[in-house]
Amino acid sequence: MKRLLLFAALLAWSGMASAVVYKWVDAQGKLQYGDRPPDGVHAEVVELLVAHNSTSRSAPASTQSAPTQTASAAKTAAPTMKDINDKNAIAQDVAQTRDKQCTEAQEHYKKLIEGRRMYKTGPNGERQFLSSEEIDTERLNAKQEVDSICNSTT
Repeated sequence: MKRLLLFAALLAWSGMASAVVYKWVDAQGKLQYGDRPPDGVHAEVVELLVAHNSTSRSAPASTQSAPTQTASAAKTAAPTMKDINDKNAIAQDVAQTRDKQCTEAQEHYKKLIEGRRMYKTGPNGERQFLSSEEIDTERLNAKQEVDSICNSTT
């Protein structure tokens, strides 16, 4: 019985040891892991139990095996830590702005759904109450805005 359990454990471990895991940053700026990264995304191989060289899946093979590159060209081709930090900061700013816009759109939609008598402010500051059809149109537009802002991936 012990031999069977040991054999099963070794078999499972060998399958995990040969698996390749990639990591990448998605459109929302969150770090993702998986066995297949999406197309067009810069993904790195995660080092597991055995030492793998980190390679980029999206980089063409000609740039990885070009021994004739000079040292200065290699420095300009490789992203520096400052570049990576700048990109991460930009991605975080975009994500925060998108979250804020999503929250505002959801609040506006909630007000339209919960409100009974809706009005718009006229050119002279007077209230112009909306008809049922206009309220429905406003609610539909607000729902579409929530969907487009909160569910967008770009």
